[in-house]
Amino acid sequence: MKIPTDNLFQLIQAMTASEKRYFKRHYASEKSITTELFDFINNMKFYDEEEVKSNFSQSKVSKNLKVYKVQLTDLILKSLISYHNKKSIRSKIRIGLEEIELLLAKNLYNLAHNRVKKIKEICLKYEEHEYIFAILYYEILINSFFDVQLKLTEYPILEEFDQYADKIKNTYRLKKINFTLNDKSNNNLTEKISKEEEVFYTQILEKENEKVIAGESTFNEQYYLNSSFSLITKLVNDDPEKEYDYKKKNVVLFETHPHFIENHTTYYYAALYNFLICCRRTGKHDELESGIEKIKTLTKEYPFLERNLIFVYYLEIKHNYQKGNYKVLIDGFENTIIKHIKKHNQSEESLPSLCFIYFTLTHLALDNDQKVQFYLRRLHAMSKQLNPSYSLFFDILELVSHYETKDFEIIHNLLISLKRKAKKLKDQDTFYSEMLDFFTALTSQETDNVVLAQNMRLKVGNSTQNGVFNLLNEFLLEDWLTAIEHKKAFSEILKNRNVT
Repeated sequence: MKIPTDNLFQLIQAMTASEKRYFKRHYASEKSITTELFDFINNMKFYDEEEVKSNFSQSKVSKNLKVYKVQLTDLILKSLISYHNKKSIRSKIRIGLEEIELLLAKNLYNLAHNRVKKIKEICLKYEEHEYIFAILYYEILINSFFDVQLKLTEYPILEEFDQYADKIKNTYRLKKINFTLNDKSNNNLTEKISKEEEVFYTQILEKENEKVIAGESTFNEQYYLNSSFSLITKLVNDDPEKEYDYKKKNVVLFETHPHFIENHTTYYYAALYNFLICCRRTGKHDELESGIEKIKTLTKEYPFLERNLIFVYYLEIKHNYQKGNYKVLIDGFENTIIKHIKKHNQSEESLPSLCFIYFTLTHLALDNDQKVQFYLRRLHAMSKQLNPSYSLFFDILELVSHYETKDFEIIHNLLISLKRKAKKLKDQDTFYSEMLDFFTALTSQETDNVVLAQNMRLKVGNSTQNGVFNLLNEFLLEDWLTAIEHKKAFSEILKNRNVT
């Protein structure tokens, strides 16, 4: 019984090698049954409940697996808390609050007062305003002890409550706007922004921008404001240059406040990555290449980001493919990507499949048919985890590969099964069916392929956007039709492309 989403399995998979070593050194023992359970689950590629029970069939673990899993989960969490003790700003604040509580319980008010001041400085420096209310509570408590004559209405601390509450509410309001716009951006084919929403959000953001100009905004407010402006620009105006400007502002914001990189490393990583996407889209290759080195350096400093390198690799692969640097792709990325996917168990995610699409096209450009078929097999195997349009796109890509090697008999046999597949589709994809008909005509001796390609180009121009069309258009359709029109091999067109 495979349970891919088992919580304990996911927790162990998420641990770094050093975290696992710390757990084994400080929280495990040779005779502990929870340690045996940890070791067994740690060695599993996929979680299988029955396999675990079978392995421990001679012990009480098998009958009480749920209980032991809870115990092991608690033990791992204790280990992780101990391992990361005071390594993050929030950890320092939380532990600092516990230390204040202990000092107050022992009536050590001077020590508690000094600790309150230190933790408050950290909260304000890193804008951890959610914790400030506990600090203010202790500050009032201690001041009550030192200044018994001070009236409640004279406490300046009370005024800070409203100030920080307003900052928190405003940050979360901007965050909500940012998330809403991001959802629309990720689903821009179905989640178009309305004119009313555009006016509503723009008015809010413009008002917030006035605070930035006046120097009244926090780091977090500026971050979400820039992110929201970049999304509005993309959704409404489709202006890559303006989008680039706003995304660069967030990178500069972090780099002029380096202590926030330590506290919000993943946000800086995301800001840098989103900026690099804009650099590629706007043809700023020098900034793209220097930014990629910057993000790789960041990953070395913060190893927990290593899993996300697949995003950076994909960006590099796309960049090099569009520049026609095929040798760089094969020599510099192919083995690296395969090892990375295996190491981080990412074979069922979407991004590796996009990398493999570019490797397929690269080997097409280099006439390496054996490698093309190798990646096509992998892509078909991965398609079960992807949007259904990908499976149809891989079918077309396979037909293209056989057309380039003039294996018309294979195409003929493949078309028979694919046309049956097209009839069974619940949501009929007309462009997919048109492409199958196009291949039927292409491999017929009675047709002029140049005219066929020109007619297909007209259909493409008038095509209603759908999943298969979008994927074909993104990866190969333009170049391939050009090859047919000019009576050239697809590989020849690819070898001569060089987007600078």
